[in-house]
Amino acid sequence: MAILKKRIKLELITAMGTHGANNKELEFRITELKSAMRFWWRAVQCFDSAEELYRRESALFGSLGRKAPVSIRQYKFDRPKTELVKLGKGGSGNFFKVGETIEIELLSYDSEKLDEYLQILKLTSYLGGIGQRSRKGYGAFKIVEIDGDIVPIETDIISVLIQLISDITDKKYIKYSYEKKNIALNRKNTQYLCLKKINVGRVRGRDKFFDDLKRCICKRTRTKEYLLNVSCYTNGEI
Repeated sequence: MAILKKRIKLELITAMGTHGANNKELEFRITELKSAMRFWWRAVQCFDSAEELYRRESALFGSLGRKAPVSIRQYKFDRPKTELVKLGKGGSGNFFKVGETIEIELLSYDSEKLDEYLQILKLTSYLGGIGQRSRKGYGAFKIVEIDGDIVPIETDIISVLIQLISDITDKKYIKYSYEKKNIALNRKNTQYLCLKKINVGRVRGRDKFFDDLKRCICKRTRTKEYLLNVSCYTNGEI
């Protein structure tokens, strides 16, 4: 059986600081991307027990002595440009520059698992990021091409997220409000940490977006409005 592939081009929305063994040299690492995908897959799941979560997670992402059904490899990231980012308290760091593109490939013998990984990657692109300060808004990326086809810009983010979460998990746990611009994942008595709610932030221009981001990084404000707002985690009722 021939191996199946999907080639995907990612574009950095915010500066990305990722490093390998040498903390002073920037390096895009597939392990960080896969860890982010695993994190967000786990965050939207709802199983009867933590043991069931672990079993399903191991089958999808691999575990000790068990290989994942899908591999991810870096295809192209030639001589990316960098920029110096101020991180607050007088500190700074060298990050990959906004607008840089990274090409990766998903490879698998299982077409269903390949499609599932793509959906998880899409969810991660909306909710998360990788590298330094990713929880503050840095390291965010978007998918711009899949197998050479341009990916259109989405405007109805709530509908997109509902569909992605439905594809990855069980739709019956989703409650959403277009008026309040949020999606609640209604779980009761879960035995592990899971995502409670996603609030979609207001639409802003690019300059305003970066102003808000820098204010949060440097001044440690309480705002969480970047691309999306993600609430804290819960293992109880909403």
